[in-house]
Amino acid sequence: MGDKKLALPAFLKVLTSNDVPVPKAMAVASKIYKDFNTPTSLAQLTDAKLKVCGVEDKDVRKLVLAAVRKAGYVLQPSPQKKANQVDESGAVAGPSQPKPSNTVQAITTPTKRKRKRDDSLLPDGPPDEAASYGSLEFNEVMDEEILKTKSTIVNRAPLMTAWATVVAERLGFEREEALSIASVYTEMNAISKGVALNIFDQERKKELEPMPGGAQPYVDLMGRRSQLYQTQSSQWRALANGSPSLPGPAFLYISRAFRQTTAHIIGALRLLAGSYTPQELNTKGFALYADFRPAVDGWGARGEVRCDRILSLRTKGKGRRERSDAGSTKDVVKLEESSLVDDDMPSQRPPQDITGEPEQKKQRNITLEEYEAALDGDSYF
Repeated sequence: MGDKKLALPAFLKVLTSNDVPVPKAMAVASKIYKDFNTPTSLAQLTDAKLKVCGVEDKDVRKLVLAAVRKAGYVLQPSPQKKANQVDESGAVAGPSQPKPSNTVQAITTPTKRKRKRDDSLLPDGPPDEAASYGSLEFNEVMDEEILKTKSTIVNRAPLMTAWATVVAERLGFEREEALSIASVYTEMNAISKGVALNIFDQERKKELEPMPGGAQPYVDLMGRRSQLYQTQSSQWRALANGSPSLPGPAFLYISRAFRQTTAHIIGALRLLAGSYTPQELNTKGFALYADFRPAVDGWGARGEVRCDRILSLRTKGKGRRERSDAGSTKDVVKLEESSLVDDDMPSQRPPQDITGEPEQKKQRNITLEEYEAALDGDSYF
């Protein structure tokens, strides 16, 4: 068994592909990923170690351990285990499974409990987000006749993340950049409303404040300002509490939430976004979201999202034709100037690479359960 560090998306896939719900997988990853991110360390994971790391729920610990074992991370795999899968004629029992045609299908298609180890969880290539998933494509369906018949039941939070991704791409950001920005956008909204509703402590307001010191790039997206920095490959990433927001978990979150309707929901959102100019969309984006988001009744409830409702919000007349005039990041990425900046002081410069830990002390990010509850528990936001 190799001992190469798993990328965070691959680590999350170990859990979510083996029956651990996405919110619980994210919460567990925040506690154990730093110390258990290699095949060897995962094989040594025990109930006691999970408890020491802060995973208090016994049922969650059982799910995690079962997921790790099913993914093939065991210290002493039994040779007899493979032999038991072969019948008397020497043929491997069970029919072969068709290969998913795209990444979303690979993420959302249920798998049998007995299966071979998935070596794709141990990528040999570069540790970039798209490489870990194969791609970050939603394979949108753009046929209006098909879309008009589609709907899904979902929380507000993943829909907001999907819409913010589409809007950010309309403004000119690449897919990975847009997913990162959308993730932070949703988190900021949830923190703001959670504090207003007394769900979160007032101290959480500090997480919405700009990172101190230096001139920092930022983008204003649908009324929220997210600070940015560029990676060594010149891609933008949004900062959450001084730490990078990776696009992979956001892609997984959206795909898991919408499952087989992902291509339809994203397609409808893209048609809606395309009927506005980038500037109009950024101004009206949240109001549009408020018109098509699911109606919820109670804490953490889900509601129906209909594609025909999304499509009905497109601009009329000439504007109804989906425009291809995407914006440019040069028009939307701005720089906060500070009179205190000293170009000779590296500590005041924004981080330029996400391969290492940022200099700022990492604060606790909001969990998926928290921002779903915050967004679903308020009648306005």
